[in-house]
Amino acid sequence: MKKTILATAVLTASCMSYADYQFEVAGVIGQGEIEAGNNSVDTDSYGIGGEFHFQQVDTSKGPLAEAAFLDKSSFVDFLYTSTELDLPGADDTDTFGFGGRFVTATNLIIEADYSEADDGTNDADSVRVGIGTYLNDTTDVVVSYQADSEDGGDDVDTLNAAVHGVNALMQGASLAYDASLSYIDTDDDDGFGIDVGATYYFNNALGIGVTAGVAEIGDIETDSFTVEGSFFPMPELELAAWYFNDNTDDGNVDFESDGFMFGAAFRF
Repeated sequence: MKKTILATAVLTASCMSYADYQFEVAGVIGQGEIEAGNNSVDTDSYGIGGEFHFQQVDTSKGPLAEAAFLDKSSFVDFLYTSTELDLPGADDTDTFGFGGRFVTATNLIIEADYSEADDGTNDADSVRVGIGTYLNDTTDVVVSYQADSEDGGDDVDTLNAAVHGVNALMQGASLAYDASLSYIDTDDDDGFGIDVGATYYFNNALGIGVTAGVAEIGDIETDSFTVEGSFFPMPELELAAWYFNDNTDDGNVDFESDGFMFGAAFRF
């Protein structure tokens, strides 16, 4: 049965036409669990977001999920998320962010993002700026600086270098990849982070990806793992699902969070 469903999805995707777009709106819902030592709590979350491109995005250059990247599109975006802990009297954590990516005629890339979060007790905000270039029509590299601050917590400064690429394979398939290296500096310690990921596109509408990351800052070690899938049943509609798992060990208590997210995006 599972093979039949996958075969149907592949066949449907391979027969679809292209549809350029300029605006995308998306929504996600999810459930998860946070564990700290022997204690655990369930979480429910949802989010909405949007992306406006300054010009129509040409979707004929490769996987639909990579259309904006392959077309070197400039855009602005926003995102709002809310996470609820399954505890009596617990406040929701609300996060709002906006930003943009701008690509010049000479392939120069300029990025900027801002986000703030409020859990009912403390506020946190993050500012990120980046600059980079397209190495060729299907590969870019961006160097960015990010400053994070939280009420009652450490300030964190991160310098990151990241590369993203999409390679065409045989019979309409493609492979996208990501890799990044970060230097992380806090009030008390410094450290590093490494992230890698890859997505295999069976065709321009169906892809399955895996990402993994590790970081070490003083006595704190973290690792993360994500599996995700994306499918366009029609050129204007994307359906996505992913599983995530994050672990943090501060030398005293192990923290783990995992869960599933489901989303949909509509383009027009």
